[in-house]
Amino acid sequence: MHDFRNWLRLCAVIDGFRSRYGRWPTRVRIMPCFLNFLREQELTPEEFGIVTAKVELVPDEDAPYIAEDDDGHEYNYASHEKWYKFPTDIRARDWLGNPTYR
Repeated sequence: MHDFRNWLRLCAVIDGFRSRYGRWPTRVRIMPCFLNFLREQELTPEEFGIVTAKVELVPDEDAPYIAEDDDGHEYNYASHEKWYKFPTDIRARDWLGNPTYR
């Protein structure tokens, strides 16, 4: 059985950002180990390319999952606030191409 936790967390932080600010983030800061696992184990190269064409994934040792935009808005997955409290019009996984996983 495969583990898609990194993909689910990526979608959750993007959903949280969109719920709060009404727009998609421009980037997500993510720990390098999580980013590598997402790229090498969870998504195919084509799917990873689709994701990174929509949102920049920035390796950051101090940021497990933080979605940001160029205006200084951010949503931190690790905060006490839960993303699911906010309704979203389009889910991140659909916006990102709804990959099939490896």
